Amino acid sequence: MSRVVFVDTSRTTKDGRRRPHACYDGKKVFEVYDPTKLKNYDEVFVDTLFPELYDEAAELLEKGVKIFLLKNTRLLKRLREENRIDKSDENDAKLLAMIPRDHFKQLTPNGLKLLRLIWEYERFIRWKKTIICWMQTYPSDPLKECVIWLRRLIKHHARRIIREVKNDENYAAVYRLACDMLGIRNDSVELAILVVRLPLNRKFSRLCGILGLTPNGGKNYNHKLRGHLSRLAMSIYLNKRYGADEELMKDLEGLPLNKAIRRLQLRILKVLKRVWQQSAGGSKSCERLVAC
Repeated sequence: MSRVVFVDTSRTTKDGRRRPHACYDGKKVFEVYDPTKLKNYDEVFVDTLFPELYDEAAELLEKGVKIFLLKNTRLLKRLREENRIDKSDENDAKLLAMIPRDHFKQLTPNGLKLLRLIWEYERFIRWKKTIICWMQTYPSDPLKECVIWLRRLIKHHARRIIREVKNDENYAAVYRLACDMLGIRNDSVELAILVVRLPLNRKFSRLCGILGLTPNGGKNYNHKLRGHLSRLAMSIYLNKRYGADEELMKDLEGLPLNKAIRRLQLRILKVLKRVWQQSAGGSKSCERLVAC
């Protein structure tokens, strides 16, 4: 019989201190600072995989340990409310054990590689924006060289992400179909990231909330995913004469830029949702890799 443990992961503090992760093996609750200490277990179920845990997760996978990620962390909140349990790391670890296995997605080495590439890509984008802001106040050659270097890294990671998505059996078909329906070339890193990270199995209204496309915002708004959607929409809009789907671009002429982009974002999201519905085995292929 396989040994199973459920882990409520904790983020590293801003000053670099590791916080303990609460674990529950069905009998007792305990804490570990280093997830690799769980190598004696056959299966590890976690709520969220933070970037600072990628190295430990890779080591566990190399040792043959199976890692499963919770697809929707809102389930924990729902279970706390239904069972009238206070929020704590220990309680959440126990609640993870109550969730059926079909609400978890197994993490593969390729999936972990994709998560790491996307995290690094987003970090380089953020750094580039910061340095460009500095340059407006303190223009200097070293800062210009940093921007050039970051642009090279961003392009390099973009190519790697697209290649990994095209070669991944869970995402390749969805990505290519989305490119066809949007009328764009299959070399969009922003679309590739949306295919990997966006939980397309959820209702359209929920997706709008995640992407901040609802009038009053959403409880689960994800600014990183909104950034990818915004860059994709802007790229399509500015390059509309290069083959984007006519229906996608309909009635956008003459609108203020912000309204045109917002309308285009909604249309792109509808296309992605339709792609998920049409793709064979869509319920499996578009389950989001849960990471921050």
